[in-house]
Amino acid sequence: MSGSVSSAFEWAATQVHRIRVHRQFRRHMGFYGNFENPRTHQEKMQFRKIYGNHEFYALAADKYRVREYVAGRIGEKYLVPLLTVHDRLEARHFAALPDRFIIKANHGCKWHQIVRDKRALDIAATVRRFNKYARARYGRDSGERHYSFIEPKIVIEELLEGDMGGCPWDYCFFSYNSPAGFDYSWAIVAPDGRGAAFTKDGELLGSTIAPHELAPHLNPDTFPQMVQVARALSADFDFVRVDLYSVGNRVYFGELTCTPHQGYGLINEPRRQKLRDEMWELDAYNPRLYKAPPAYGRGIHPNRRSLHRGPVIRRTDPITGP
Repeated sequence: MSGSVSSAFEWAATQVHRIRVHRQFRRHMGFYGNFENPRTHQEKMQFRKIYGNHEFYALAADKYRVREYVAGRIGEKYLVPLLTVHDRLEARHFAALPDRFIIKANHGCKWHQIVRDKRALDIAATVRRFNKYARARYGRDSGERHYSFIEPKIVIEELLEGDMGGCPWDYCFFSYNSPAGFDYSWAIVAPDGRGAAFTKDGELLGSTIAPHELAPHLNPDTFPQMVQVARALSADFDFVRVDLYSVGNRVYFGELTCTPHQGYGLINEPRRQKLRDEMWELDAYNPRLYKAPPAYGRGIHPNRRSLHRGPVIRRTDPITGP
């Protein structure tokens, strides 16, 4: 395919995608978004979904390939141990597995299964389920086009155990980079999906978790180290959510989330919405991140240069902690 034909095809695909995302946004959010000059956090996420460098976001969202990216940034010790990976799952693959593990499809969201007792597992049903995932394409309905650039794999990792039993709680760092440097807010998410959001200074912005349940998970000894890890892993992004676990006084990488809640998450607390809107300074002319449309930034960034001026974190930068 010639360059001109390929460009025309990509332009047409982007326009169709843009119309679909606009309709979905209106249905979920209740208003028409401005995606060429976005102001809200949710609108900026739609800009990423339409005009993003999808190959780069596919690397970050790929639950298998991102392991190499993370290891290159901060080292392998932060990775949950990998047991095996397959293009397709077969019953014989379970013979060498331990009693407890987690199975994931690398190219989707919530396509996973926790196994606490292999003897009680319906292996045939599990094989069918994950091979069906391997044939599916996540992100079409939500407009998250970068998932289409991921080669499907079935990943099996060791199962982490929380310090208080059960699955560990998720520490989510909403990480931002701009000419002013690195900034973040954070949240704690329980295994059942309830959460609590905080400023970087620890001020509570909103919570659906009872205080007595939340208290044991606040201020772990590993928190400063988690901030350093979030800073290192987010250095290539203007915004990304870095999900981490704290287990046994160790920090483990969870995932990099490029489009949390598909960009349709309603925030009921006005202060938290304002904080998210203002913290994300869209680096639209950074070719690693975006392919900005001609309409973007008219009268806002006339020089059309990348806004990112912060230092890039290299593998040699130390991260303190165990």
